[in-house]
Amino acid sequence: MKPLSMRTKIGYGLGDLASNFLFQLTVIYLLFFYTDILKISAISAGMIFLVARIWDAINDPMMGLVVDHTKSKHGKARVYLLYGSLPLAIATVLMFQVPGFSEGGRVAYALVTYMLWGMLYTLVNIPYSSLTASLTQDPQERTSLSSIRMIFMLIGVICVSVLVEPIVSSFEQSVAGYRVVAILFAILSFVFFQLCFLSTRVAKEDQGMEANAYSIKEVWPILLKNGPLFIIAITSLFGSMASFIRETAAIYFVNYNVGRSEMLPVFLGVVVISMVVGNILLPRITERFDKKGAYYIGTVIAVIGSLFFHFTPISNLTMIMVFAAFSSVGFAMVGTLGWSMVPDTVEYGEYKTGVRTEGIIYAVFSFSQKLATAVAGLLVATILETTDYVANAANQSPETLSGILSTLTIIPITLVLISAIAVHFYKIDRVFFKEIQEKLEMENRKQA
Repeated sequence: MKPLSMRTKIGYGLGDLASNFLFQLTVIYLLFFYTDILKISAISAGMIFLVARIWDAINDPMMGLVVDHTKSKHGKARVYLLYGSLPLAIATVLMFQVPGFSEGGRVAYALVTYMLWGMLYTLVNIPYSSLTASLTQDPQERTSLSSIRMIFMLIGVICVSVLVEPIVSSFEQSVAGYRVVAILFAILSFVFFQLCFLSTRVAKEDQGMEANAYSIKEVWPILLKNGPLFIIAITSLFGSMASFIRETAAIYFVNYNVGRSEMLPVFLGVVVISMVVGNILLPRITERFDKKGAYYIGTVIAVIGSLFFHFTPISNLTMIMVFAAFSSVGFAMVGTLGWSMVPDTVEYGEYKTGVRTEGIIYAVFSFSQKLATAVAGLLVATILETTDYVANAANQSPETLSGILSTLTIIPITLVLISAIAVHFYKIDRVFFKEIQEKLEMENRKQA
């Protein structure tokens, strides 16, 4: 198979940079924005995340169906990058506004704007993600592409982590600071999505479109034959929850446990740079140990680093940074491998059913990712609520501080171990995938 050009890989990576300018803004700062800026209760914010994900259970598969049946001169996926990125940028700005409503009105505003943002994110991100399976069928190239994509994702995390706090702090009122932040990243996101559109060309974007057409009533019968998809969706649900809960809780940990809000960009920067290192190492590790073996290695690194993090005294900030960095290498490997494995389930599904369904497959996986963010936010919100967290209070109770620490250590450990148990049942290794490819090529030659 012809290797992908670096231009294509970087162009594809720019899409994840665009996506994560907005996604990480919600993961890292939205719960804090809701509780400390919009002034709604932590449990109300957690329920907003949960309600939005319930809707996504309907919305995401429908979007996958739409993608698989789209016909456009720009291809069935890239067209959504072209036309969907501007509405998504506008929705992001609306989400970080503080209207002069009652608390109930503010909760309703947060729910509506967050659900609108989620729908538009789905409109752009499912088609974007489905491009991985179309760009290449080489499993090692897919790992390379996913690693480059994740590096750009982490660049997005670094930008959001490092820039938001200084920008917000430069304003007398935090409300104005968050408004400017939202506008800035919305504009950048729109620009990079357009560059991604211009840089990617897909070899088998619309091949066999008529032959592979399927109706809505056939969605579940097709999906139920794709066991590896559900295994990797469950695996990634718990693995991503482990990472997202750390990102969501980081601002509370630095503000209240460490007591130095100005350290947030440094803390997040160290974490994200370590995740970049994990993604740089990953292709070599998967080449030697295959994807499942690499997943286990990432899990061990994440667990060991988190345990040392948990038992390090808060006064020893240097060692906390070291162990946060070490564990982040493992969490990055786990997160990237989920994205690397899911494209292989596209061929597996085609092999089992004769129908190629990138859109609906990535819709299922996308839902698992968004559910992970919702549950992570709900877990942090629940812990804050049950430990009597007081927004903006300089001194929190020992129970609150202990609860916040657990969201960066013990809970992620538990979640990533569950994900490692789940991945044990994933059966597509490089040998089996080669057999699938050979059988599909044989079938295609028969039909030619």
